[in-house]
Amino acid sequence: MTQDPAASKVDTGPLPALPAAPPTPPNRRSPRALRWVLAAGAGLLLALIGLLILRPPDPMADPRPLATVRGFVSALEARDATRMLSYVEPTVLKKQIGPELRAYVEYIRELRFEDARYELLASDGREATVRLTATMRYTVDYGQVRSGERAVDATYELRNVEGAWYLSGVGLPAAQVVP
Repeated sequence: MTQDPAASKVDTGPLPALPAAPPTPPNRRSPRALRWVLAAGAGLLLALIGLLILRPPDPMADPRPLATVRGFVSALEARDATRMLSYVEPTVLKKQIGPELRAYVEYIRELRFEDARYELLASDGREATVRLTATMRYTVDYGQVRSGERAVDATYELRNVEGAWYLSGVGLPAAQVVP
């Protein structure tokens, strides 16, 4: 006789339930953590903007001392004493040299600076030094007419007075003695 295989097995009952799946994490962060991240990002952005705004500008990047010397040289070429004096530091000395400068300009017939190069040598925002190198071609008449050309290598000292740059001095190279 053949036994039914299903009949010889003991019934163990229903299968036990599967363990619960672990909870899936939400895809969103909690609103409180998101607020902290946004607040930190905004604070960092404000700090960077403040640093850029409050950082003092680089005085060596200021083009105004160069523009002042260029303006003075242009006025010199135009033989315009009034405009030349407008670039000089407003002091008592400016009033004193005015008449002499006007008299000297009368002797100049022609004055040109060719291949002029301007270089900002130093600047701290209050004082600056600009170097001018050029070839000066001139014609002067102080009783007899003389013409010629001469290499120029001069340094101009400037001061910032209430936000505007003015010439305060000129340094010329030592004169060469011709025997």
